Amino acid sequence: MTHKHPLVSRSAVTLLLFWAGLSVIESFTLTRYAHKSTAIAGLWLNNYPTKSLFSTPLFGQHQYDDGLDEQSNRSLQFHMMNLLKIDEDAKRQSEKVKALSSIIQSCNNVLEDIDEAESIRNKESERINLPEDLSAIRCFINTSSRSKDHRNCFRVFHGEDKVSLPPNVLLSMNRPFTFLRDSLSYQSDDSEKKRGGMMYDGSEALVWCSLPGDQNFEFCSSVMDGMPFSQLYLGIDHDEDYLDVEMDVETINKLALQNILCNEQVSNEDGRTRRQCKIKMDDLNVIQTIVSEEALDDEKRTLIKLIDAAVELVRTDPLNERDEPHLVLLAHCVSSSVVASAISSWKEQQLQNQQSSRRVEDLLNQALTVVTFGNSCRSFCDGPAYIHISMFDDPWTNTLGAHSGNEEGSGGGQNAVYFHAYSPYDEEDVNQAQKATSVCSLKSHNAHNLNSCLIQYLCLIMRINGIQSFRALYDSARFVDPTAILDINPKHFAVNYSNHGELVIPPRIDHELLPAMIYATGGGSWLWDNDDESHTDVDEVLPDEIEARSHLEESFGYSVFEEIQACCRQKVMDKS
Repeated sequence: MTHKHPLVSRSAVTLLLFWAGLSVIESFTLTRYAHKSTAIAGLWLNNYPTKSLFSTPLFGQHQYDDGLDEQSNRSLQFHMMNLLKIDEDAKRQSEKVKALSSIIQSCNNVLEDIDEAESIRNKESERINLPEDLSAIRCFINTSSRSKDHRNCFRVFHGEDKVSLPPNVLLSMNRPFTFLRDSLSYQSDDSEKKRGGMMYDGSEALVWCSLPGDQNFEFCSSVMDGMPFSQLYLGIDHDEDYLDVEMDVETINKLALQNILCNEQVSNEDGRTRRQCKIKMDDLNVIQTIVSEEALDDEKRTLIKLIDAAVELVRTDPLNERDEPHLVLLAHCVSSSVVASAISSWKEQQLQNQQSSRRVEDLLNQALTVVTFGNSCRSFCDGPAYIHISMFDDPWTNTLGAHSGNEEGSGGGQNAVYFHAYSPYDEEDVNQAQKATSVCSLKSHNAHNLNSCLIQYLCLIMRINGIQSFRALYDSARFVDPTAILDINPKHFAVNYSNHGELVIPPRIDHELLPAMIYATGGGSWLWDNDDESHTDVDEVLPDEIEARSHLEESFGYSVFEEIQACCRQKVMDKS
């Protein structure tokens, strides 16, 4: 006789087995897609809390959660000096580039997932109203919400929206540099009305080759009295400050062995092969310039095509009867190394076509002007007209970049022009806490700051001398008067004003005029350490309004202080 359990029926057993089968299928499905980012998972499960999701074993996180400590999920800090230096040992340099390429690949995977989530969220975006001069090419305009889609494109300055133009569209036009100057460059309403400015005559197409960062080119334009700047995106301009990336422990150990990571020791005590890390977006963009042969290859090709177009204009129209603008490439910090690499690649291609080195360099000199601010590169090939602007107390340019103190024949290219001064940011005022972390950030000293020092110094030089183009600035600095025959060496003069060819550089420019110009333009709002109470106060390094006004009006006349403030005030208000 068969005895049945009084509480369990056959139907109940069947129901339990069915429920268990569903649980297994659900667990398998969730585990399979565990590698997707938190953003994608959040969209898929609507409003489920991320923390509770990843605390369950279903996502395969049990191997990290219980044993996760501060060291296994902390930010990777890179020793910038060791990161940017080229190792003399070819094998060590190759291992370094390979490890950095692995980091880029891991970060790109995470960025792809984030962009995918963003594109889903903004799938039904409103139609963007473009300026009239861009309406005819609306079908080619890139309005994607994904940051990677705007990489290697020319920015369209249009409010807060991400809008850009692919380079192949621009370079397929009959007059690409005219279109670049008139339609793709930032110009304020005031500068459009007056059709130029005190420091711009419309003879050049200015292209900022920039990595994402604190540089604000609308502000730079206002400092330069409405000078129109266009921008070519190098790398990815993303809203995220940090990326949560799963890294290979072996890669981290290789970088630690070469002292590229700060406060990081070679370790694998827990036996794990992967580790969750946080990586700064700014650091990622710097790393991309080091392995630019792979990471920024598309951007280099675009720069090469721009140089091709500029040189072709010189070949076919040497007298510039078409009145086409002259090409000027501008770069700050590590972006200069990408520009230098592209110019070198273009030159090598021409030399392989059996052209003489002298002819190639002559064409480059006529077709291209390159302006760098606080550069960190010493491999500028001969040819273009180079203008290098930096501060004497900039630790990064002094250690890694091209400046007048380098040995002759190395660094900034043949016949390069250098402009140097001392910034008002005294290095002795930097406290010990900042000195301890300075090697881990390119923003350790404001002498390297474009918006709070370098652009104001350039403005002063051009304004004092009435210069309206970068090519005129280069030619004036290189000019040697053959009729000026002196019976005494100028170095014995009490005051030597003309120490850059025809240019007048007042001896008090860095002591009085530069701090006053930074104050008048509102450059203090862009200081990198302005939000940290432990750092030096702005009032301690910059003059007050009365002192700044007196210095500027003494050199440029009455009401100049109000004029400068009125031009830059709106951009400073937008920053604050």
